[in-house]
Amino acid sequence: MGALGFGFLEIGTVTRNPQPGNPQPRLFRVPEHQGIINRMGFNNHGIDAMIRNIEKSKYQGVLGINIGKNAVTPIQNAADDYLICLEKAYAHASYITVNISSPNTKNLRALQGGGELGALLEALKNKQAQLAAAHGKYIPLAVKIAPDLDEVQIEDIARVVKSVEMDGIIATNTTIDKSSLGSHPLAGEQGGLSGFPVREKSNRVLKNWRNT
Repeated sequence: MGALGFGFLEIGTVTRNPQPGNPQPRLFRVPEHQGIINRMGFNNHGIDAMIRNIEKSKYQGVLGINIGKNAVTPIQNAADDYLICLEKAYAHASYITVNISSPNTKNLRALQGGGELGALLEALKNKQAQLAAAHGKYIPLAVKIAPDLDEVQIEDIARVVKSVEMDGIIATNTTIDKSSLGSHPLAGEQGGLSGFPVREKSNRVLKNWRNT
């Protein structure tokens, strides 16, 4: 993809350990609405396999690595997964995305709450500082948020993000709101909706974020 002229690549979401993701079928195209529904569930071979693949590749461009938690990891232990992924990905990434907003991992979006979010991001920023000193380079950390947040939730997240001095926000992930699909046969499928149907929601989040 880099050879085709894309400005950067982001790979993931990758987790601490390999996992199969959700049962198939788990990806549904909705061409009438220029959208896709997915409930992939972070299917991947684990962070160690990803790093081996990166080391074998010849890609020299901007590379983002998107990290998450394993489905079997209790939410109260989520930070352990993120910290291990951060440590292993750090030397290979141009930036790292902290994915706390996928709707396809049970309870993951609970990490967007004030207390949980603050504890997680503070731990990651502390680890980032240690890794920056060890590697002699600073790799930015961005947190990826959902499009289904209300203004109060956005303000709460913004307060935490500013207090721990995160490097960036990625707005947004997929939406669980499929009302834009109307009576389409796939409107009842579980998973996150992306593409044109999420555009308005994402723009609203961006606008609200700018105003915080």
